[in-house]
Amino acid sequence: MEVKRPPWAQPLRPGSRGEGAARRSPRLDWIIQLDGISADRGVAWAREFLGHYDLSRLEWLKIARGRSKHGGVYGRCHYPTDERPACRISCQVAGPFPCRILTRRPPVYRGADGVWPPLPAGCLHGLRCHDRRTGRWWTRVIGQTMVEDADEAVVWIVAHEAFHYLRRTKQVPGRNTEIFADRFADERLAEFRALRRPEPMLFFGAVAAAVRRVRALARV
Repeated sequence: MEVKRPPWAQPLRPGSRGEGAARRSPRLDWIIQLDGISADRGVAWAREFLGHYDLSRLEWLKIARGRSKHGGVYGRCHYPTDERPACRISCQVAGPFPCRILTRRPPVYRGADGVWPPLPAGCLHGLRCHDRRTGRWWTRVIGQTMVEDADEAVVWIVAHEAFHYLRRTKQVPGRNTEIFADRFADERLAEFRALRRPEPMLFFGAVAAAVRRVRALARV
């Protein structure tokens, strides 16, 4: 008996941008080095999510345990060079978990009356800046995102670094900055948390739906 999928979990239509992107993309080299860390669900999400985009300009994506002396969650999207014409993404999930990630939020500007507006809930004050040319003052805002385990860490850091690649290749909207990358990662993490259920059909179908929502924004 065939299981009927809900509307939001339908596969991509033949000829859609996502399916075409998958055909155009060469086989991406996934390097998984999570010695002693269980993050199968996070890695599965990353494969499914990125599989809906054009990865022809991405050589490899590495997810590793990282160096314990650094701790936390970190990564980098390496842009093309003369020697390496394709992008590369490196993600580390050193932990331990739960782990707090400090994120970059839009700055807060001092009002013309000299009064500073309150920070968003749960945020911290960052560096206070002053533009001598315009006289404008602003404070950098630091957000806090908690990842409960290695699965959530993989989702967050892969989404963050993937944003830099996807934005550079004009596949998602926004500006290619850390503020936008952190926001993109927070949104994908929220979607992943909502999908953490035992039914794999719903899990992967909803990931495809999330990709379609991001693409819809890109066309606005």
